[in-house]
Amino acid sequence: MFLNKSTIATASRITSEIISAIPQSLMYISGSRVTEVKTWQAFIHFLIVLSSSNGWFLVRNAPQLMLNDLCNKICRSSLVFQNSLFLASNEHKPLISGQALNALFSLLFKSVKNDEALLPLFTSHVLTCPAIIVHLNKAVVQSFALLKLLSGLFDMCLTCLRSSPELIECIEPQKSINLLGNIIHLGYLDEETVKKRIVDWTWVIGLVMAQCTEFAVRPGEQSSHNHWHPIFGHYKLPIDPKTERSLHNVLRQLQMLWSYRIVCRLFDKALEGVGQNKSNGQMMVKDLGTTFNKLWKKLGGGSSSEPLHSRELEKDIPPTLAAIVCQLYMTALSTMANMKNEIIAGICREDRILRQLWSYLVRWGNQARYVSSSSSTPSPLNAALVLMSCPQSLHAAPLMLFADAAAIVISILDEEELYERALPFTLEELVHIARFCNYFCFRAVWTGCVDDRSSDHGLFASIHQLCMVLHVRDSRRTFVNDSKFWLRISRDVKSSVLMGEFEKKTTRGVLLMRRMSHLVSLKERMLLFRKFVSADKVSLDGQCSSATLITVGRNRLVEDGYRQLSMLSTRALKSTIRVKFVNQQGLDEAGIDQDGVFKEFLELTIKKVFDPALNLFHSTAGGVLYPSATSSVHEDHLALFQFVGRILAKAVYEGIVVDVQLAPVLLAAMLGGRRLCAFDELSQLDPELYRNLTFVKKYDGDVSDLALTFSIDEDFMGKIYNKLYPYCSYHYRIDYVHRMAHHRVFSQTKQQCRAFVAGAQSVLNPAWLFLFAPYELQFIISGYTSDIDLADLKKHVQYYGGFHGSHRLIKWLWEIVEKDFTPEERRLFLKFVTSCSRPPLLGFSYLEPPFSIRCVEVSDDQDQGDTLGSVVRGFLALKKSQSSSRLPTASTCFNLLKLPNYNKKSVLLSKLRYAIHSETGFELS
Repeated sequence: MFLNKSTIATASRITSEIISAIPQSLMYISGSRVTEVKTWQAFIHFLIVLSSSNGWFLVRNAPQLMLNDLCNKICRSSLVFQNSLFLASNEHKPLISGQALNALFSLLFKSVKNDEALLPLFTSHVLTCPAIIVHLNKAVVQSFALLKLLSGLFDMCLTCLRSSPELIECIEPQKSINLLGNIIHLGYLDEETVKKRIVDWTWVIGLVMAQCTEFAVRPGEQSSHNHWHPIFGHYKLPIDPKTERSLHNVLRQLQMLWSYRIVCRLFDKALEGVGQNKSNGQMMVKDLGTTFNKLWKKLGGGSSSEPLHSRELEKDIPPTLAAIVCQLYMTALSTMANMKNEIIAGICREDRILRQLWSYLVRWGNQARYVSSSSSTPSPLNAALVLMSCPQSLHAAPLMLFADAAAIVISILDEEELYERALPFTLEELVHIARFCNYFCFRAVWTGCVDDRSSDHGLFASIHQLCMVLHVRDSRRTFVNDSKFWLRISRDVKSSVLMGEFEKKTTRGVLLMRRMSHLVSLKERMLLFRKFVSADKVSLDGQCSSATLITVGRNRLVEDGYRQLSMLSTRALKSTIRVKFVNQQGLDEAGIDQDGVFKEFLELTIKKVFDPALNLFHSTAGGVLYPSATSSVHEDHLALFQFVGRILAKAVYEGIVVDVQLAPVLLAAMLGGRRLCAFDELSQLDPELYRNLTFVKKYDGDVSDLALTFSIDEDFMGKIYNKLYPYCSYHYRIDYVHRMAHHRVFSQTKQQCRAFVAGAQSVLNPAWLFLFAPYELQFIISGYTSDIDLADLKKHVQYYGGFHGSHRLIKWLWEIVEKDFTPEERRLFLKFVTSCSRPPLLGFSYLEPPFSIRCVEVSDDQDQGDTLGSVVRGFLALKKSQSSSRLPTASTCFNLLKLPNYNKKSVLLSKLRYAIHSETGFELS
């Protein structure tokens, strides 16, 4: 018809009518049926043919006239075409073919090129289509063809959004995440535009993130009315069912923000020109800084009123591009809290970035001209402390990001990487970082910059987390080489001052002891703990009139103990408990009522319940105990764990030292969930998995070659349970290591730990326990690992049966223990008498009952304790010519060594050595 002059007008009219009818038809297409999809694609094909200048050969001299007319018709219905594009891309896979999707996008983009007034509409509707750039990337095989299609789009959209920020604010929150993903994806593809317009690109991403976060729920504010979002975590709005299936593709786009390419591109650019910004660049960055400050307040990063020293700090040192980039990632961490570990893992792929960031912070601190009221000299620390009073300042972002990232990286480093290879910091740098973190946290609390509510988030929380990671690493293997490094905080503030503040219950005193108890020596804190316990016992004395009597069978220790003690109230359990043993013949045993029988019951019960054969706990090769993942084979296994927690806490409450080595993860749980590095703890709990994950972490090749998945295989009584997740790639190996370690250390036995802690904290007030770190709590349970202090032991020993400190046999005994025994034999000697190989934490003056030695000349069956006859026999045996054939024995329930009066030192040595190596004190005589 177009070839015939007489019908060309009719052809033009029919074409116009078809073009006008297509939008109306598209409005009724849902894409749910195959016939609809075919019609849909036919309409698009028709439009793309008409919009191609190659098809208008009759008007070759003026094809643009026809195209302009066609574009005008499409423009009038552009919203319909945009909605159609949204519908097509709103699935994991597009509803229409890749060619049709590409064509529809091209039509809309040509309309924008024809009329730039349509750019805002295009940006707010087309770029909010879920993962539209992902689908275009799949549709266009050659990447240069895609870049040609998107030529100028990225730059045009940045200009539009930068000049009209109200566009972003008008977009629905559910669609803002789609815009964020597409803007990030465009920046990932167009490297040159990002380099030229890095400030604008960062600004747009930050503002869109703020829109996404408007309905995100902050930590601690969750409720049953919230909804779970796979990207934002707890969310106030439900996920739109129309866009739910496309979230996977959007997530892939967001992950590009912390991809290797983008991270290196941003930080290389940002850290390259520190302190070298030109005046125009500073104005751009300062303008962007103002926007980010508003954004940070919106996200809860600071108050609306800016202190004077904040303005002075900003005036003295204008925000740098490094601060802007760090703020971008801090905003991402706040916006996508559910993906925090993955984001930081992406930033930490290159060790040099962390080291450069620390150098930047040192340089920034040295450039600071602000002088705090507490110091007469400029200091990086003083400048950092100013940020506590103005957390909305852009200068806080690099410090927070550095602290968060360094804490995660350092926590998964093994000793070779940290101490020998010096990754990512040298030991000297680690000492500087540790000193900065320790003093910063102390000054922030001491000067009132943080309180109990604000200490859980923001700058203080980030630096405090890093401080604790460094402290734990140093406690395992020191890198500071100074025993008083962590105690040395101020010339004016001694540990006695901190203790005084804590006892007065001042805000800063309580917060310091809760968050930084390592500032006070362990002995002082232990004395304070015993003081708390003593005060609690005094308060109970007036409330409980009688002791509780329980009857326990020797062959039913756990069953009888659990049945009777689990019924007791906390108050009754803390009070005096008397135990009557029933032997295997069913007869009552005679027991001396001096709390010794109860001590024996505790020791025997604890030994039984922690025995791996019972399958409540498993033991590592080093003897460290942790909850068994298969403990559910026991009926009411969680109640049993609660019982175990109660009796162990009762032992600590009574000052009874027991030989039990708990895994740090269990100790940390007792302390109220102190944060531990899962990968660090994995080295003890599961050495094989630790070695495998270390291999993955250090693997230089492509980790995807290993075919690893984020999956869990659990063998339970011969049945394999499996959960499959996406494959692990090189870029996410750090996140993979963290997730696998976290599951093995924390998640797998979470219920058992929770029950154990509930039992322990029912006896031991959690407010008493926050005084200690996990490894310090282990000292309280089982004493020091160091050699025995014999001078302290001899000073506090009690003698019976005629023995005294100047007795010949006693002198021989101490000479043997000191000179003839090895350190290991001294530990065996202590275990022989007290049932625990470690000395009490505060010395033998706190051993209950006191360490005692009694002279015996009869068998244990005939021993009736100290009587006039036994004492006389002890004195008369002093000069007898023949040594007793009896072996030394012990009553561990009374910490009592029963020693015959041997007439030769060599006999005492041989008998005592034989006895302690036999590992029992009752059946040797």
